[in-house]
Amino acid sequence: MRASLADGDARTSDSRRRKLGSFARGLTDARARFGFRKRSDGDDEPSVRRAIRAALEANVQKTKCPAVLRLVFHDAGTYLASAKDGGMNASVRYELNRPESFGLKRGLNVVKSAYDALDGTAAAGKVSFADMIACAGAYAVEFTGGPAFLERVPLGRIDVETADPENRMPEQTLGGKEMREHFARSGITTRDMVALAGAHTIGGKGFGDAYTFDNAYYATLVADPWHKANMTKDEAEMAEHIGLPSDKYMREDAESMEWIQKYANDQDAFFVDFVDAYIRLAALGAEFA
Repeated sequence: MRASLADGDARTSDSRRRKLGSFARGLTDARARFGFRKRSDGDDEPSVRRAIRAALEANVQKTKCPAVLRLVFHDAGTYLASAKDGGMNASVRYELNRPESFGLKRGLNVVKSAYDALDGTAAAGKVSFADMIACAGAYAVEFTGGPAFLERVPLGRIDVETADPENRMPEQTLGGKEMREHFARSGITTRDMVALAGAHTIGGKGFGDAYTFDNAYYATLVADPWHKANMTKDEAEMAEHIGLPSDKYMREDAESMEWIQKYANDQDAFFVDFVDAYIRLAALGAEFA
């Protein structure tokens, strides 16, 4: 296993080390909340970023992008603000036997290949596995036509070597209010929750093209294909295959529906808010070296 911590740099002063080490976990630290960006090794960061991008370009296939993005949510989604544990720390590697983790190995294998490809590059030993998961998710969004923000994803997370606590991921049957309350326990606002849910636009959930990151998710929720009048039997059966129960319930929640309608009408606003929410998600519970 490659070392997860950024290599020491003799040019880095003791005061800077103390400063970086003082970052609190997750969203409780304002700098992490707004996307603290750690320079991986002083002036070497541009070459580190180029190496990350090259590794992802060489190893991430478009058909695997939904699985890669799902991996991000499952790694970060274990964060619980009251317990101050879980979150974006690569613990997902040890959680594959959990029921909610079914299929995550598809995304994990892609990230591992990209991570291994950093050997011999400027990024070797300076990027943790958690960093690579976060970067891979951002690249998956870009690759499928969404906003490009890979270089904005902070680096420097510390990997853990054990699984996070169980039963932290939301059930797919939660109602809109219940879903909001669940994410609030991780410090995620309604706006961020709805923006992040837009990632369902890629994959096999029936929201537009499976490999095009756009606002089709919200347009579908507004159109409400599950309650279309005078549906034929075939149309009703097809509608049942669109989305998860939680997607349907979210559109019935007034507070969530305000954001759903906004993003359905304004894809640019969705892209801006998604990037903002993703960067915060990728800092949940993370300890930065």
